[in-house]
Amino acid sequence: MPSPPEGVVAMTDAAACEPTAGAGAGAAERDSYRQIFKATSIIGGAQLLSISIGIARTKVFALLLGPAGVGLLGLLNALMTAAGMIAQMGIGAVGTRHIAEAHSTGDGASIALARRALVIATLVLSVVGGGAVWLLREPIAVYALRDPRLAGAVGWIGLGVALSVAAVAQSALIQGMRRMWELALLQIGGAVLLTMVGLPVVWTFGEAAIPFYVILMPLSSLVLGHIFVATLEKLPPVSASLPELTAQWRMFIVFGLPMMGAAVIGTLTTLWIQAHIKDELGIDALGLYVAANTVAMQYAGLVLTAMAGDYFPRLSGVIGDRPAARQLVNQQTEVALLLAGPVILGMFALAPWVIQLLYSDAFAPAADVLRWQTAGTLLKLVTWPMGFILLAEGAGRVFFLTEVATVMVMAVATALLVDRFGLVGTGMGYFAAYLFYLPMMLLFAAPRIGLIWNAPVLRALGIITAGLAVLLWPVLAPSPVSVALGAVAAGGAAIYLGLRAARALDVARLVRPLRRAKS
Repeated sequence: MPSPPEGVVAMTDAAACEPTAGAGAGAAERDSYRQIFKATSIIGGAQLLSISIGIARTKVFALLLGPAGVGLLGLLNALMTAAGMIAQMGIGAVGTRHIAEAHSTGDGASIALARRALVIATLVLSVVGGGAVWLLREPIAVYALRDPRLAGAVGWIGLGVALSVAAVAQSALIQGMRRMWELALLQIGGAVLLTMVGLPVVWTFGEAAIPFYVILMPLSSLVLGHIFVATLEKLPPVSASLPELTAQWRMFIVFGLPMMGAAVIGTLTTLWIQAHIKDELGIDALGLYVAANTVAMQYAGLVLTAMAGDYFPRLSGVIGDRPAARQLVNQQTEVALLLAGPVILGMFALAPWVIQLLYSDAFAPAADVLRWQTAGTLLKLVTWPMGFILLAEGAGRVFFLTEVATVMVMAVATALLVDRFGLVGTGMGYFAAYLFYLPMMLLFAAPRIGLIWNAPVLRALGIITAGLAVLLWPVLAPSPVSVALGAVAAGGAAIYLGLRAARALDVARLVRPLRRAKS
């Protein structure tokens, strides 16, 4: 069993960053916090705007299609995601890591070579992957979706798979070069296109338009990605020989297959869970599950998307420097908790109203599922930064095994708990999976860089956990007193997290010049 190296101990506030002393170290720490907050605010802000656009779109879909239509939409989207993961073979994540490493050293030639190899590979894989889904549309409909009537829709999903794989090279280049604004505009533009084109079509044709709506998502990413890549700084011309390209492709495959395998198993597990819910509880229950899951993923995505966009390339660039890597992981974990903590507490407390606002009264039973998923999201926020350690180090085998073990726990727990508790068992299964994943990361990822959570991380985690515990009281025993105490607890925790964020950024120092200017 791996253990932290000797001499590594939990850090206090005074030593929140790795051991450098004096004002210079404090300034460097604040600069690092600001960089994390800046990237999170750009990408998270774009995600928030995308979600805001999606709220109106989702509300209309819920009213037009009902739980059954929302369930079908989630099922086809899960299928496209799973097939796309298989088709791209994990080269997107590997390409991002390779480009990030080259970008950190200013090696434009390596970036250009990786880009050319990615473009060729993704074009080939998009044709193969999309064609395979189309040819296998009937078996997929029968054995994966358990409904032969969906064979035609699966055929159209093949086009979505081809488009999603073709977009990988562009997104890997933008992400690897840490172009936050382009990533943000890609999200916002995709949401706008999806709404402007998809909503009128679904409004006009109803449930029959769902396959078109699903493939519109990767189509918008491909078109906008091509536009934004054209705005990047020009890379040096590269004359890549076949042996050079082959070496790149071999690296993509060696490092990408474990990532692909983990992602595919995770997505297939999600697809299996949705099919199991449909079989055991009906299509309406599936729609309720998709509704709760969508809400949980959307607000968590405000932070998690920023991690994938900025944190992963940064960590890949410093992974060889253990003190710097430890500092970055601790800071990213704290920032995730500071930003998402108030949302987690609010979502837990207001789950019934959130579901009613975003969907309709028919989706009310999804509130309990959302509460369990909210608790699981807290665990997800503290484990994700550690999971990226394995990716940044290229520890594909360990990453694959921990991911597969976790999704298996999710599948088994969900199946057992759905049989015992019904729909709410899906949320319990999600929570159980991340409760299992946490010790896996502490055992197999953290010791690689000698990571132990510092005092600010532990304090933020403890405050959010205590807030959830207090909020559980009005859920189990509703009364004016319990509701009031829950509101006070959530508000107090949110205020603390906000003040800590201001302290990490040294907001007082930033505001001081403005005060002098006014006086």
